[in-house]
Amino acid sequence: MDKTVVADPIVRLVDVTDMKEQNQHRERINPMEPYLPVYQGLFADTVLVNGTPRRYLTYVPEGARSSTAGIFVLAGNGKTAADIWRESDWKHLADTEERKEKFIVFFLEPQDGVWDTDEPYGKETGDIAYVNAVFTAGMGRSKFAIHEAKCYLMGCREGGVIAHMAAMHNPAVWAGVVSVGGSRVSKAYIQAAKEDFCTNLDGFEDPAHRLNIKKGEIGMPVWIIHDPETTCGEGQAVVEYWKACCGITEKGFQTDPDVMTFVRTSEPPYAPNQDKQAFRVCESTLPGASEDHANLLLRRIWKDFLSCQRRWMSSPGGELRVTQDPVRDLHMEYHYECIDGWMREWYVHVPERVRKQPGQPVPLVLAMHGYSCGGDIYVGNTEWHKVADRYGFLVAFPSALPGNISLETQVSSKEDAQLPAWNFLHKMPDGPDELSFFRQLIEKTNADHAVDRSRIYITGHSHGSLMTQTLALAMTDVFAAAAPCSGVLFADEGMPILELPEVKKRADCALPIWMFGGEQEPWLMQHLPNDENDTGKTISIWRKINHISPAKPQSWTEGWSVCKDRWHDLICRDEGGRPMVRYTWVENMPHATMPEMSSRIWEEFFSHWSRENGELKYRL
Repeated sequence: MDKTVVADPIVRLVDVTDMKEQNQHRERINPMEPYLPVYQGLFADTVLVNGTPRRYLTYVPEGARSSTAGIFVLAGNGKTAADIWRESDWKHLADTEERKEKFIVFFLEPQDGVWDTDEPYGKETGDIAYVNAVFTAGMGRSKFAIHEAKCYLMGCREGGVIAHMAAMHNPAVWAGVVSVGGSRVSKAYIQAAKEDFCTNLDGFEDPAHRLNIKKGEIGMPVWIIHDPETTCGEGQAVVEYWKACCGITEKGFQTDPDVMTFVRTSEPPYAPNQDKQAFRVCESTLPGASEDHANLLLRRIWKDFLSCQRRWMSSPGGELRVTQDPVRDLHMEYHYECIDGWMREWYVHVPERVRKQPGQPVPLVLAMHGYSCGGDIYVGNTEWHKVADRYGFLVAFPSALPGNISLETQVSSKEDAQLPAWNFLHKMPDGPDELSFFRQLIEKTNADHAVDRSRIYITGHSHGSLMTQTLALAMTDVFAAAAPCSGVLFADEGMPILELPEVKKRADCALPIWMFGGEQEPWLMQHLPNDENDTGKTISIWRKINHISPAKPQSWTEGWSVCKDRWHDLICRDEGGRPMVRYTWVENMPHATMPEMSSRIWEEFFSHWSRENGELKYRL
């Protein structure tokens, strides 16, 4: 795949045009190694900043998975992207990451060799615009997929200053920033950022400042490593700015001999979905730290800081949570087994109280991730494992296989690389039979643990929501209830789930369902249902399936209640008064899910339903 040689003979790059042609003629995915990346290596790309092309490099290590982390690296003045690629240890770290998640590195470079650290706030044609443009391009999916919760900035010397400035300008998209020997941001820039309204709130735009959220109110995990031997640090004003953003008022404490850490102790906004431990600012002073691109510190920077937190979509400005690996930290079972000729992956969370009573049948929840993601991501996204620990049930997090999605939306395109997508429409040539996979997953889980077959539930987000509804329609008798999040049936949008043979031949069998949507995802589904939109049509379909008459309610404005100031609930009951169809839209929520949603689904819905000898039972 190496096609183009740049001026530096050490750096060989993949030609992007040839790469796209290879994608069009690429052989089908190897069923025995389905999760290998389509593309790997070093890629040269450009972005336009006010009509001026500016270059950056992207390194995708061998074995990088979809929706991995992305680190955007800015070196000091006089260094090109090729210099950083060749001289820094970022490539080695990406190659040798022992965890499943090998991150992708973006190498940025200053225009004409010099970063404009005196750039005024809000300049639309300068270095901050360049960083923003590279970030936007990096979130594209033509070659790979960076997960929006795992984007990080790191800069040395002047590049460190620009990293701070870029994070201040667009704070809701970054999950962490590190500067080494570069923190001297002007007070004028800091003040302007602090007072500016934040329009990009991680998943939706607020150009009218409806929520009145300022950039100085959005928390940011930051590690500032001062190097007295440089001329562009030390900037104490930057330390105080980030502490204020994180809501930190307490004194710091020594976490390492060379690190002072400041952590928020009060509950953060949207506390059920955020970890106050993730709101932290670290400060170090290390002479010579910025030499050689801070190579001596890079492993610590990644392992001990950047990788330790993620910024998940859900609430305005995103939700900061501490990273927990499903196997290493949560001790989940990891399965990688051949099913129907395909290697399939899933995680199973077994609470300690369940392990202590291995013969006692317990409920099982199947939780399906969205497009381009994986089971491990959905673990951290939803935190279903915490709900399972509280109430004592099993949760399985399966991963879809890479394929092409046919729906053109804000987050998916026919031009995307082959990324994990559920094959519920059988559009993947010679692809997996998802219904067979889920039947076997249930049987395999039951073989390892005692599953209460009367209490098996399904839930999922986005593309996983469609997989959830496909299972609910085609295997209704298996499940006691379903909770699809951010996904409607798209009967008129090229998603003919209702026309699938497995669905058309289904028996007349009811299934309780609770659907969720966000106020800030109108490009996918309208949060307010009516007779004409997909949300209303989907609710009507499920009302008909669950024998609620009439299928179309006489009024879409009646029957609503508000829960916890943000959740708008609609409950549709059958003749016996059972809540067979529920729909909830969440204020200010983009195309996302959240831990609080998982808690509500179990406590208010799943835990009340069972299917005993084929008959639905509802218990208050």
